[in-house]
Amino acid sequence: MLNLARISKIVASVFGAALLLSQPVSSTVGPKVQNDTPTFTHVYDVFLSLKAEAGIPGPFGRRILHSFTGGNVTNATTGALVANVIPGLGGDLGLVSNVNGKLYTDLSLIVQWTDDQTLAFLKLDGMGSVVNNTALASSFTRMETNSTSRQDLANTFLLMTLDIPNALSSITFGNFKLFFQNNP
Repeated sequence: MLNLARISKIVASVFGAALLLSQPVSSTVGPKVQNDTPTFTHVYDVFLSLKAEAGIPGPFGRRILHSFTGGNVTNATTGALVANVIPGLGGDLGLVSNVNGKLYTDLSLIVQWTDDQTLAFLKLDGMGSVVNNTALASSFTRMETNSTSRQDLANTFLLMTLDIPNALSSITFGNFKLFFQNNP
């Protein structure tokens, strides 16, 4: 037997289906779009000396703590010194996940350019792994600087790779490579 509550549910369902079917359907297949594979140019090599602090265990894994005790930035082509890492500022706050074992990078560092003495802030966020005590990762990198000769780097997509042998030792070093994207 139909009561008022059942009739209202049926009417609402029929009305909803009618509205759904009356709407135009759009295609999920877009026009043929060519998306170029990005290419990158190696710009700088970065050498960092690091001091490991006690890690912090947490619900997602172990937080890695490194302070930067110094380092330098060199031109990838010529090897010439272009900047010095400011010790004691920034650091590594990466996380080794207890879910998938991946390393999630979270680094910040400050460098001072040797030519114009201006500063730059670099922020890295990425992903990699720690295998046999060596940390390897690739990170999206953002640079903020008031150096007029480096505004092209501050306004483009940057990628940094890192290799930290003996990542869990109390004192270690890291080799980083900075790349900028050539095409959109």
